Amino acid sequence: MVHSAAHAAVDPAQFRQSVSRFATGIAIVSCLDDDERPQGMTISSFTSVSLDPASVLVSLRPGRTHQLIRRRGWYGVSVLAGDQEPWSRHFSGKPQPDVVPVWDMKSHAPVLREALAWFECEVDSVLQVHDHTLFVARVVDCSHVNGEPLMFYASRYHRPDASG
Repeated sequence: MVHSAAHAAVDPAQFRQSVSRFATGIAIVSCLDDDERPQGMTISSFTSVSLDPASVLVSLRPGRTHQLIRRRGWYGVSVLAGDQEPWSRHFSGKPQPDVVPVWDMKSHAPVLREALAWFECEVDSVLQVHDHTLFVARVVDCSHVNGEPLMFYASRYHRPDASG
């Protein structure tokens, strides 16, 4: 693949601001640590990949959760509801005293009991892309409840407009 000078010239701040104009949901990716305790991390890079077989992916930078998922081969994804902004902050390294996670252990991965939707995922493919790793996984179980999602747009949290 040929890379032109134009690819290298993208201003990182401009790129960050431009990509922030794409609204995303907020989720917690989770796994068990070496002591079998649930660990979670806030993500906005979660997407469905395939319906048959049901597959999703998360994109993670190297770190503790990344290492645990790579080693264990399983992860959970808990999609946050519109009123769960404190949960997003809690799992992004800013502990919130009012957030007390209650985990439901599925076959191999924990998920948050209060989630809008959850997925239990077995890693199928691992792809290194620049400074992130894509963990593509088959969904082995999932469920959801009715409600509105927590969203992230223009570097801020949002809830859908209830007026429709």
